[in-house]
Amino acid sequence: MSSAPYPLLLSPVRVGSLELRNRVVFTAHGAFLSFYRPGEPADRYVAYQERRAAGGAGLIVLQPVQVHPSSSSPGHYAYEPDDLRAKLARMAAALHAHGTAVVLQLMHFGAEFRSDVMPLWSFSGTISPSGSEPAHEMTAAEIEEVADAFVDTAVLALESGVDGVELHAAHGYLLQQSFSPWANRREDEWGEPARFVTTILSRLRARVGADPVVGIRVSLEDWRAPEAGGLGPAGLRAVARSLVDTGHLDYVNTSAGSRSAHYARAVAAYGNPPGELLPLAALLRSELGERVPVVGVGRVTTPALGERALREGMCDLVAMTRAQIADPDVVRKAASGEAIRPCVGANQGCVDRMVGGLAITCFHNPEVGREHVLDDALAPAVRRVVVVGGGPAGLAAARAAARRGHVVTLVERSDELGGRLRLVAGAAGELLGAVRFAVAELERLGVTVQLGVAVDRVLLERLAPDVVVLATGARAAPDRLPPGDASVPVVALDDAVSGRVLLVDHLGNEEVLLTAERLAAEASALVMATPMPTVGPYVGFTRISGHLKRLYAAGAELRTMDALAGIEDGAAILGHVHSGRRERVAVDVVVAGVAGRPDLSLLADAEAVGASVLVAGDASAPRDAMRAFREGDDAGRAA
Repeated sequence: MSSAPYPLLLSPVRVGSLELRNRVVFTAHGAFLSFYRPGEPADRYVAYQERRAAGGAGLIVLQPVQVHPSSSSPGHYAYEPDDLRAKLARMAAALHAHGTAVVLQLMHFGAEFRSDVMPLWSFSGTISPSGSEPAHEMTAAEIEEVADAFVDTAVLALESGVDGVELHAAHGYLLQQSFSPWANRREDEWGEPARFVTTILSRLRARVGADPVVGIRVSLEDWRAPEAGGLGPAGLRAVARSLVDTGHLDYVNTSAGSRSAHYARAVAAYGNPPGELLPLAALLRSELGERVPVVGVGRVTTPALGERALREGMCDLVAMTRAQIADPDVVRKAASGEAIRPCVGANQGCVDRMVGGLAITCFHNPEVGREHVLDDALAPAVRRVVVVGGGPAGLAAARAAARRGHVVTLVERSDELGGRLRLVAGAAGELLGAVRFAVAELERLGVTVQLGVAVDRVLLERLAPDVVVLATGARAAPDRLPPGDASVPVVALDDAVSGRVLLVDHLGNEEVLLTAERLAAEASALVMATPMPTVGPYVGFTRISGHLKRLYAAGAELRTMDALAGIEDGAAILGHVHSGRRERVAVDVVVAGVAGRPDLSLLADAEAVGASVLVAGDASAPRDAMRAFREGDDAGRAA
């Protein structure tokens, strides 16, 4: 065996007629769905995928295309053939230029989500599990129409130059519905579990022959009880085996779940163990007798885990999708030994933005989605740049400015870097991987870091900067809540508390929920009240359920549509925002989950020393770490 790092992960593998240069897959994910909108420019999505190809990905599976107008959801589009043909030809040429193979994923939602103009289409008139909407039961002729739409779209893609197609038969969409008892109760020929998928496969091979690569993505677990029509892992493996038995498939990709809510487990966030689905992939590989390659998935965030999965025979290829979103050079760096920007499992910038078909970004890689417009060239002249503040915005600004060739000094008044992200070291400590990577980058780039130093005009004059980046964050503003008679103290989110605590949430974000989890552990009792209709409305759908389960398990009382009306005689007065009902709640302290105020106390001094001044992160507008990383990067590039 080769002595090179990760000898299996970086070794070639045959998939059907293709010889892949390595076993790293960038699987399909909703990234920039406007790519399929007729007339929409292709630049952003092509550049995004080409960046991963340049970074070394062996196989890229393009985001799913809807094969028929009856499959719709906000942000998804029905393609126009000539428009799609031109875009796919451009994509294929761009990826092939870097030695990467490219496959297009084909999809139909079926009875999932909610309809727009046309009703949802289904096999048995089922209710959408994620949209609670009755679906239209397809006629036999309509089923034939959709089957032909899969084939026609596949042929168009292959004629455009892509290397293959992948049928999406996971996540509870139409193909999975076709062979699942919970969704297909037909008594005609289309009620046979494998009939629909095998029909598509046989018709496709009849049209294109044996050479183009054809794969399928299946769920390893549907998380449905047998009495609710679930197949379970064994049943799903049997389906996969029957499809491989047709001889029409070249590989099997994997995932998990049978409804959109299951993404929270299939595409798990921080706090969930890496590689959780790999043992199920191993069972599938064994079931298939290794007749076709199997792609292993499930938070494979490091080359080391990918190598182990291959070494232990769990799979033949490894999906490292979020890892390559965070760092498109994962494969190249795995070979060279360079430090990799880690996927920290935030999900905030990627999978959680699928709701509404939003374009993705990344929690701490601000280049995602901007590959087509960002310029990494060195600055025309070297400047002295002082960054004030070592939180996400300051770290990103210092890194970006140093990469442009400037002489950079970062000054932080506390004794450690990371800013408010340090507050999540307990419940969400994995997110601190973003800080560790940034700190290592500053050292690599030669940035001077001064900790425990308060910046004033004297220091700025001594440093004589050409540019000052104020990444000074925000000051807590608990006074945004009504104090009433002040008989109960009102404190900030990061203050230590005890006794019976009322957390008033005006933000609805993850910082408040992480604080709530900490308070539930520290306080004797926790009441969390928000004037909003739900708890955590701005927390992504893959993370909110975990937060709520942990809070309820800790005994927290969660109250929605309740606003703090005042404080009287040692009690908080909560008023229902719609009914007008008022209630006294005896508490020892009120924690204000409210926005801070930008700290611009150094602005006049920075301007007075004659430097150009840029403001980034919470010092501009208090929001979250993801926005701070991006704004800091923008400031550093502008320095």
